[in-house]
Amino acid sequence: MPVEFNPCATAARRTLLLGAGALGIAVVAGCGDADSPAPGAAGGSGGASSTPAAAPTTGNPFDDTAGANGGGGAQVPANALVATGEVPVGGGIIVKDTVLVIQPAKGTFKAYDAACPHEGAIVDPPYDGNQIIQCPRHNSKFKVSDGSWVSGPAPRGLKGIKVEVKSGYVVRS
Repeated sequence: MPVEFNPCATAARRTLLLGAGALGIAVVAGCGDADSPAPGAAGGSGGASSTPAAAPTTGNPFDDTAGANGGGGAQVPANALVATGEVPVGGGIIVKDTVLVIQPAKGTFKAYDAACPHEGAIVDPPYDGNQIIQCPRHNSKFKVSDGSWVSGPAPRGLKGIKVEVKSGYVVRS
């Protein structure tokens, strides 16, 4: 019995194979060579390497829990919440899933517990100079200036968190 050509089946098979190939390349590229020692590490050829060991990179300075990031870059201060450049002027950002950091004016930073005091939903950061922080669940509203309650079912305002700027980071003080 002759095999009939089906262009749809061929296209589907080609798409599947290309997708699997791309996934395989991504997996292989992400694996690296875990068994070989780092440049300049002890062992291997037995001699000292003339190439200095590369500083480890984490991709996110906040992943560095030891307090130093390998010596190659800027130090992230203790209690750092976010880099100042990550917080939009006239807006805010939720960091560490529980803290709202805002920059109401250039160079001025404030922080609040991001959990709404009504039922604990995480509030929405203000944006574009809006002076109100709003809870998306039941529409409670709070002032950007001090976190105080404006309206809605929340029984009180947002709890303030003391912060300061150190080495380009907003940090708990």
